[in-house]
Amino acid sequence: MIKNMIFDMGNVLLDYNPQNYVKAFLHSEEDQDMVLTSLFGGQEWLDLDHGLITEREALKKMLQKLPKRLHQEASALFYGWQNYTRPIESVNLLAIKLHRAGYHLYLLSNTGVRLHVYAHRLPALQYFDGVVMSADVQQVKPEPQIYQILFDRYHLDPKECFFIDDCKQNLKTGEQFGMHGYLFDGDEKKLESALHKQKVNW
Repeated sequence: MIKNMIFDMGNVLLDYNPQNYVKAFLHSEEDQDMVLTSLFGGQEWLDLDHGLITEREALKKMLQKLPKRLHQEASALFYGWQNYTRPIESVNLLAIKLHRAGYHLYLLSNTGVRLHVYAHRLPALQYFDGVVMSADVQQVKPEPQIYQILFDRYHLDPKECFFIDDCKQNLKTGEQFGMHGYLFDGDEKKLESALHKQKVNW
């Protein structure tokens, strides 16, 4: 029986679209591409998720890849991109309904420490029973260690968990533990149908 709902964050609870963030700061497509690649597409961004580097260290390395004329905009984007995110209202509302129906909610996300800055943007997060973010534990999905941390920290039986993520590989690891998984593609109605098939009702 499903008792616990495990949510990813990016593109599940919160829209994550770096292309749109870059457009808010730069007009030239060439400049947008350079900054997008340097900030969001490099090893430094992955290291931030992994908790292996500070934001200051990451930005310094990122700026070294860019011409000086873009440093000001790139720095502003690095520290302010979260201001351009929006919660996915339908999934946040569903999470709140599930909480009120008695299910336990948990967040399992690959994210840097900046989550602590923009967590208030997620209406449902106040109802969550626990959070495991990669930068805090220095493990990332789909590595099995971060899943084990979630199970151990909150005393969860994987077979009683329903895991919602937008990445197949992340779900595959969860399923190896025995979790029920669902690949979210933005269609909340299909998600609701998948939950009902697992006898999850609200």
